[in-house]
Amino acid sequence: MKDTSSLLKKLTIDLPYPPVTLTKNDCKYAATISDAYAGKGSETTAFNQYKVHRFYLKKLPEIYEAYQILASAEMIHQELLGDIVIRLGVAPKLSSRITNCYWNGGFIHYRSQLLPIFESDAQEERNAIAHYKLLIQTIPNQSMQELFKRIIMDEERHLAYLESLIEEFRQSNCNTPL
Repeated sequence: MKDTSSLLKKLTIDLPYPPVTLTKNDCKYAATISDAYAGKGSETTAFNQYKVHRFYLKKLPEIYEAYQILASAEMIHQELLGDIVIRLGVAPKLSSRITNCYWNGGFIHYRSQLLPIFESDAQEERNAIAHYKLLIQTIPNQSMQELFKRIIMDEERHLAYLESLIEEFRQSNCNTPL
């Protein structure tokens, strides 16, 4: 098995996720968080989009492994959000209580060429960062805000990696179907 420790260091932050203390059983928070959990631009979408795009990256072993690490981080985020939702007294369904839509595979931006894969994934990271910043402004619970800030750190690390891939592959004019 290939050593992925340097790749892990490049893509992950060696800090724990802060614990969340809930002082109220407030379903409004659950509804707001459910959108990040399983809405269109959610952690559920990010995880699945990385997994789908990973199929196209098998000929690029380091990037292929990086996409597994990225997907795993998104799955951790999804689990953290689901835990908050259920602790707030709401079932963590794969749906957004904001849009009243269940999650579906149509939320994924399906791409089959390198640059469009990296660009769409980078845009999803930008969207996630903006969404978590909105959650920080919307939800006054300090411990939730700290968790969202920690998740933003991961998303910013992912975005930096994806932007480096975009730059590298633009310079090499490599945009062939895989």
